[in-house]
Amino acid sequence: MKIKPEQLNTQLKQPLLPVYLLTGDEPLLIQEAGDQLRSSARQAGFSEREVFHADAGFSWESLLESSQSLSLFSDKQLIELHISNGKPGKGSDTLTQVLAAPSPDNLLIIYCPKLDASAQRSAWFKAIDKAGAVIQFWPVEPQRLSSWIQQRCRTAGLTIDAGAAQLLADRVEGNLLAAAQEIEKLNLLNDGAPLSEELIIGGVADSARYDVFGLIDAALEAKSARCLKILQGLRAEGTDAIVVLGSLTWEVRKLLELSQQSGPISEAQYKKHRIWGKRKTLVSQALQRLKPSQLEQMLQQCAAIDQAIKGMRRDDPWQLLSAITLQLSGKPQVAQLSAPSY
Repeated sequence: MKIKPEQLNTQLKQPLLPVYLLTGDEPLLIQEAGDQLRSSARQAGFSEREVFHADAGFSWESLLESSQSLSLFSDKQLIELHISNGKPGKGSDTLTQVLAAPSPDNLLIIYCPKLDASAQRSAWFKAIDKAGAVIQFWPVEPQRLSSWIQQRCRTAGLTIDAGAAQLLADRVEGNLLAAAQEIEKLNLLNDGAPLSEELIIGGVADSARYDVFGLIDAALEAKSARCLKILQGLRAEGTDAIVVLGSLTWEVRKLLELSQQSGPISEAQYKKHRIWGKRKTLVSQALQRLKPSQLEQMLQQCAAIDQAIKGMRRDDPWQLLSAITLQLSGKPQVAQLSAPSY
């Protein structure tokens, strides 16, 4: 069945379903929904966890074996499957088989980017829809972002006026990860004080900080040296690498979709992807120097960086983030990724 993201809290008060599919182009919302599911799973006794990444060379037999095997350390296990391109390919039959008779001792969470109409007509998608829940995360519309920020601030125990919320919405231009990070920093800077336009402007001006939003802009502007400087600052500040990766993945996927359009980019396409003002020029320039094949390769690298962050590769995530950021900025030297380490 399909449920809306805002219905997840209510659904989790009931017995957990065998499978949940989290799909969409909002990394922050998907990540937080995954956190909710993991927390509920722990409370329900799913104390063992296995994580699979269905990238090139993935053995779908390992997923089948895990779903059929009994846990050595607990009665229940949580299985997480990341399909970075949303196309299980040869694994479609495996997923259908796993979901045909799901074990009550297993809980499966599947992460996918936004799925097109053909994917939603596939047998594996229908099997998920029948056995469990499909949760699609849609972009927050520009006109709703200010309200989303106000709600986010209330959840964090902050008070923010409408003008300040709109200022912050204009600042992040639709990037929810950047908005959440800004709210966390403003919470620290203002020690719980109400947020006004003056406080936000002053906080931004006084902190002289590096941020993920600035990193993306620098990459689109082909300023490779500034990219490295910002990354160094983010790492020194203790920014979680997954936050940087989420923003980069979101940007690369957006560029790839635009690069596959025929003819010049229309205003409707800019609006669809929430590209406003000067960013139209930056995106256009990036698309002139980046080929679709390069962007597809970069998406694969994003999946590898995700593995490195989770300790499934021997690579340093920050070095890989530097490499992909340089590639986005047009720098030809890209670090080679080592083989996965499990």
